[in-house]
Amino acid sequence: MKRRLSAIAAAAAFAALPAAATVSPAVVAAKSCSASYTHAVMPDGSHKCLRAGQFCSRKASAQRVYKKKGFYCPPSKHLRRD
Repeated sequence: MKRRLSAIAAAAAFAALPAAATVSPAVVAAKSCSASYTHAVMPDGSHKCLRAGQFCSRKASAQRVYKKKGFYCPPSKHLRRD
């Protein structure tokens, strides 16, 4: 009985090992945005919630993110839907 119990405990520990090994401590949950916003990761690594009418950056790197998410930043510097 003792041998069977230790075998079950060893199997459970072995089964849990690969799952624990795949989780990275550097993984961070994405910022959640309200329903009317779109989540985006900016070139500097910051997380933003985008929505038409908000202030935007005219930098080329930010423009690429906006375009990928379906927005563009006109000269007025307020986001618009593409």
